Parts: sequence; C-alpha cells; structure tokens
Amino acid sequence: MTSLDPGYLLLILAFFVSLYSTYTFILAVRAKGKKAASIARKGEQATYLYTFIIVLAYLLLTYYFLVRDFDVQYVYYYSDSHLNLTYTISAVWAGREGSLLLWAFFLSILNVVFLRVEKKDALSALALSISSATVSFFVLVMLTFSNPFQRFGVNPGEGYGLNPLLRTPEMALHPPTVFLGYAAATLPFALAVSSVYLKQEGWHLRARLWALVSWIFLSVGIFLGAWWAYKTLRWGGFWAWDPVENASLLPWLTITALLHGIMRNRSFKSWNYWLAYVSFALVVFATFITRSGIIESVHAFGENPEGWLYLILIAIAGMVSAYLFSTRKDVFRSEQYSTFSRDFAIFLNMLILILSTATVLIGTVAPTLVSGISVGRGYYDRVETPLAILLTVLLGVCISIGWRASRENTLRLLKISAPAGVIVFALTQILAGMFYVSLAAGIGAFSLVNHLMTFKPSDLRNARKAGGYIVHIGIILIAIGVAGAWMYDEVHQNVRVGIQDKAKIDTRFGDITLEITDAKQMDYQDRSELIITLNVYENGVLKGTVTPTITQYNLLRQDRVIYSVSILSDYFKDIYIAIGGISMDSAFFEVHVIPLVSLVWLGSVLVIAGGVVSVVMNPPRRE
Repeated sequence: MTSLDPGYLLLILAFFVSLYSTYTFILAVRAKGKKAASIARKGEQATYLYTFIIVLAYLLLTYYFLVRDFDVQYVYYYSDSHLNLTYTISAVWAGREGSLLLWAFFLSILNVVFLRVEKKDALSALALSISSATVSFFVLVMLTFSNPFQRFGVNPGEGYGLNPLLRTPEMALHPPTVFLGYAAATLPFALAVSSVYLKQEGWHLRARLWALVSWIFLSVGIFLGAWWAYKTLRWGGFWAWDPVENASLLPWLTITALLHGIMRNRSFKSWNYWLAYVSFALVVFATFITRSGIIESVHAFGENPEGWLYLILIAIAGMVSAYLFSTRKDVFRSEQYSTFSRDFAIFLNMLILILSTATVLIGTVAPTLVSGISVGRGYYDRVETPLAILLTVLLGVCISIGWRASRENTLRLLKISAPAGVIVFALTQILAGMFYVSLAAGIGAFSLVNHLMTFKPSDLRNARKAGGYIVHIGIILIAIGVAGAWMYDEVHQNVRVGIQDKAKIDTRFGDITLEITDAKQMDYQDRSELIITLNVYENGVLKGTVTPTITQYNLLRQDRVIYSVSILSDYFKDIYIAIGGISMDSAFFEVHVIPLVSLVWLGSVLVIAGGVVSVVMNPPRRE
C-alpha cells in the first residue's frame, strides 16, 4: 500500500516537523528574553530535522531510480533499464512529483543556510516561520496529489522511459537551477512581510543576498533552457514565448526590479515590499502553469487538480501582504527625490521592468481567460521591443546621472556618448545593412560609453558596482544578438541533397553549398542512430563538416525518435542544419542561417558572471 512506503512516511514526518518549526518560530517572536531564545532553538532544531528528513526522502527516491524499482510509478514513467547513470539521476526531477520534492529539498537546505548565516533575532525567526510554512505546503501537495512514492503494487519489469528530448546535459541541469531560483525567492518575501509585521527596518539589506541568489539561478536556468531549445528542438530559435518559458522570465523581471529598488530602499519602500511579494507569487504562479494543465505548453506536465492549490497559496500570501500594508502605513514612508536624480532613473528602470512583467503575463494568460484569443510572437515583438529599447537607453542615462546628480557632469558624458552611439549606428548600417542591428548597436554603444567613462580602477573593489556593470554589458550584447537573430535569420526548408551530390542555397550572407559525404547507421543497446555527414561550403570555400542525426530509442513510449541538429558557428553567424526527411537516394534538410546569435550566449554568460561577482565578493550591508 502507498501509505506504507518508507518515502511516503518520511513525507508525513517532514510535514508535521515543518509545521512544528513554523509554530515554534511564531511563539519565539511573541516571547521575550531568554524564553524567546529557548523557543527559537526548538524551531531551529525542527528546521534541521525536517531538512534531514526531506533529504532522506530525496535520496530514497534517487535510490529507487538507481535500482530500477519500476513498481514505483514515478520511476516507471521517467526511466528504463538502459538509461545511463547521469540521466537516471536527472530523471528524479524530470516529472511533476520529483520536481516538487526537489523544490522542497532546496527550500529546506536554504532555510538551514539562512539559519547559519543570518542574525538570530525576531526578524529571522518570523521569516523562517514563513519559509518553513512554505515547505509544509509543498510537502502537503506531495502527500495529497503528487506522491512521488506511489506504487503499482506489482513490478512491470521495464520502465516507460525518460523523454529522449530530456537526455541532454542542458535539460539535466535546467530544472535544478530554476527550482533553486524559485526556492530562494521565498526568503526576500518572508523577510519583507516579517519586517513590516515587526516594524523593523533593514530587511532589504538581508534580502539582497537571497534575491541575488534567486536571480542568478533563474538566469542560469533561463540560459540553459534557451540553449537547450536552440540545439534540441530544431526550429532555429531559442525563445518561443511559450507560457512555461514566460513563467520563468516573469519572476526574473520582478527580482531584477527588486534588486534595483533595494539599492535605494529609503526611496522605494512600498515598491520593494510589493516586488518581494510579486516575485514570490510569480514563482508559485510558474508552478501553477506547469502543473494545472489549464495553459497549453509543450513544457507543461498536463492536467492535474493540485494546480489550484498554488492559486490559494498566492491568494493567502497576497491577503497577508495587503493587510500588513494597510495597517502599517507608517513603515512605508519614503524619501522624496527630484526628477533629475539617479533615484528617478532607477524608478523608470523599475517601471519598465514591471510593465514588461505585466505585458508578458497578459500575453501568457489571455488565451486561457478569453476564448478565441491567440497570442503569438507578433504581440511580444510589438510590446516588448519598445520596452527593451527604452531599458537599454536608460542603462546609459542612469549611469550618466550619478548618485550625486550633477547636470554639468551628465551633459559632459552625454556629449561624448550620444555622438558615439550615432557613429556606431551609422557605421554598422553601412557595413552590415541591418537596420535593427544598427539601432541596437548604436544604443548599446551609447550606454557602454557612459559605463566606461564612469568606471574607475578603484571600482574593482566595489562588488556591487563591478557586478552591475558586467550585467549591463551582458544585457547590451543580448539586445544586439536578439536584434540580429530574430530580425535577420533565414530559413531554407526541404533542401534536397543527393548521395555524393551537392545542393546550393543563396542567402543574404553568401552562397552555402551542402555536400553529403557519408551516411551510416549505428546500433546501440538502447538506440539506433542515422548519421549523415555533410561538407558545408560558403562562397565555394569549405567551411566545415556537420553531422545531423536521427536517433530512435528502444522505449515503450511513443515519442522515442528525435532529430538532432548540427551547428557550424563563427563569430558572426550560425549555419544550423537538421534532417527533415530521407529517401532512397537523397536526404532533405532544414537550414537556418542565424546572425549574431553568439552575442546572445556571450551576453548571457556575462549577465550570470556579473551576478556571481556581486554575491561572491560579499559587499558590505549598508545603504
């Protein structure tokens, strides 16, 4: 019986211990002196205990995968006897139940880290009570609707198999990074609510670390997801505005706004408070999207009744936040600032990020809420492109103003950066002839010049500033790369190439010729591969060799055939080739020519690196 499985019993135990931890931390906040400290220690011990129990449960589920215990339904649906060790371990979080256990696992670990690094006071105790209650919620969902330890009662002998599309390094790492980002977003919210309840200042200084951790892992997760989509789904793109993709982007946008607001909390107390709540609500909303089945997506887990529980959690957190906001207005008194100030520029930056969040959210849910509406890439191009342009311009304007706003100094900077942007725009247009790329390059140059002119060697010791500048440079590169990849990519479908023959394609970047030099089938224990080797010539010169592949796995599941792409890259563009079909004497290919996509990957790496610099160099906690 399900209830007798040791893993299920561990979850029951974890639920009650996490509830006890929540209760004792609340008692500690209400007590005084030594009694408060004594009660808080019980809460800490309970936190360590439920974390240990959840870790045990997670390890037990991993063990079931390793020993191929297909009697466990979750193991049956996401593995098979031939799955290698790496993907067997990653299969633990490949489905709805396991990924929920992974989230609870990460949040528990973060609660322990929080205990170890944060000051032991009422603010920490109340924040931990909220975070422990969140753990209780996720464990309760597993106990009621998403039990990863559910058994058939008989071993089927073989597993259904892991989806072949998930058998890539990127997709093995994508879920853990995203769920770690989601888990970390709980702590800024818990600190914000606790701070307002206790009327205690300074929550933002503690929240910054956890917001940054969340932001970094969400950035890594989004990057891995985009890279996986690009090299696995053979459509030549990296972002399709799919609801599940949008779901991970939404909290990233609001946490980005929160990190900017935290720099000047005295000016943005209300904004920061609500951004902390909205970020938490959006990570829960992301879970709702993937698990409710109400929104169609290739990444969703399908329909499940547990989805509505997440909306209840969002509503409860919202009502608590609203109640505290309405009853403690004196806590939210902020300093005024002039329209010519760094604070006002930061406010505009936050406003654009919030507008982007709202418009992406509308595009994500509109097809579900309004019958007959379809939201495609055209909507996002029309709405998000102007916001992205404004944001990139603001990167430069904000930096040029400085903390001690000086009109003379700002004008001096703009007299150099504005002409630099115009010159780069003109040169790029003359050389490349791609207007949108030229526009992005010109705006990027304007912003970059302002950054360079305001950076001093001594700033290398300022982790916040150095990290922020690296992130901004990454954003500029991504903007230029997206302009090139989205506006000037070329697709050539059904390109027929005969065996030992050549086919020529005319593109705006030159002639591309494909030549089949070899085709062979390789049989393995778990799969068969058809590999076609192609020589790729550009303007008559051999550029390289690619090997697009069709792989058929020996699985019970229907979706067992995948078409792997092969990519030939240089600094300017990718030649991206996938097999479209085969016949007796020829093969058909889909060929994409994608300019500047390498800047998207380079910019993403810089964005992540900037966040890591800000965390690792541990800036002092003062405003």
